[in-house]
Amino acid sequence: MIDGLRLSIPQRMGFLRFTLICSLIVSIFLSFNLWGGYRSFPYAPASDFIFIVPPYDFLLSAAAILFWICALFLVKQRLFIILSFGLCCVLVWHDLNRLQPWFYIYNCMLIVFVFYNGRVDDPNKFTSVFIILQLIFASVYFYSGISQLNSRFIESSFAEVIAPMAKLMSNRQFLFFKKTGAFIPYVFMFIGLAFTISPFRYLGISLAVCIHLLLLVFLFPSEKNGNYALWFSNLSFLVMLILLFSGKTKQRYFSPVFLFKMPVFYLMVLLLIILPSLNIVNRWPDFLSANYKSGNNNDALIILNQSTKDKLPYYLQGFCQPYKHAYVFNFDSWTKHEIHTTCFPEPRVFTSIYKGLIKVSGADVKDIQLVLKPKDKLLCKP
Repeated sequence: MIDGLRLSIPQRMGFLRFTLICSLIVSIFLSFNLWGGYRSFPYAPASDFIFIVPPYDFLLSAAAILFWICALFLVKQRLFIILSFGLCCVLVWHDLNRLQPWFYIYNCMLIVFVFYNGRVDDPNKFTSVFIILQLIFASVYFYSGISQLNSRFIESSFAEVIAPMAKLMSNRQFLFFKKTGAFIPYVFMFIGLAFTISPFRYLGISLAVCIHLLLLVFLFPSEKNGNYALWFSNLSFLVMLILLFSGKTKQRYFSPVFLFKMPVFYLMVLLLIILPSLNIVNRWPDFLSANYKSGNNNDALIILNQSTKDKLPYYLQGFCQPYKHAYVFNFDSWTKHEIHTTCFPEPRVFTSIYKGLIKVSGADVKDIQLVLKPKDKLLCKP
């Protein structure tokens, strides 16, 4: 019989809080220009009203990091978590690109700790908080699988991830390997469900560990894989899935009734289970629904003519690619090169990039065209 990790729930909670805070700090440094470093990539504020003019918003990022460090070592941990969360909301308000999947998931899990007072003599309380964290984590895998159930996944995101294998195989072998991507959505959905069903939990853990180890290899930082924080999130998820699911995670005298008395339970069910389901009909943002690397995100084309391309700075001209009788601007490559992440796939962000290019080129709006690309239908066999 496999015993798994032998730690009590309060001990696991302590390590989880430490892991989440360290992951946030490390991930922000891995995408430093997104949070206040020098960048030419345009900001995409949630509204025209901003609290602090860029690039001085790095002060907010520094303050958030300071509060996270205080939450690790000082007594009033919950107060510093609340303060850091408030600053995170302001940072996202100033630039929607900061609402990366890892940033959203880490903060949702960390805010749950505000409702945990650290007492070890109340199993109903700390077990309820722990179960909420488990549900958040399981939902990420389940909705990742849901979002990958589309006709674009195998030829786009999956093919991009496994591209390094093409050098080690023949074309025929690589084509067969690529076809195995049809099973990936179902594996992710199974993992999410297995985490909530005890008899299947160890199988779910084993599959999840294998996937994250492979992603650590395939997504290793390079010129093509510039999303460093995404790569690091696989390492963080490995640690957290062991802490959350391995070994005995049930208390003998726990009453499930207590879980339904906690307002944070309903809040997290809304944010991580109910609202992500609306992404299927494009009524909730992709990055807040575990819809990442699915090949089916909101996207756009920015098309410009030769004269407009020549007006761009030489640095930006390198991101222009021939497209029919004109050029298309590859803003995704620009994002990965400059802020080491992926832009938030929503029309407001695409519009900010479009307006930014008009501003730096001095071109007329007739010379640059923004075309929004619709998402594919979900829940179809990939």
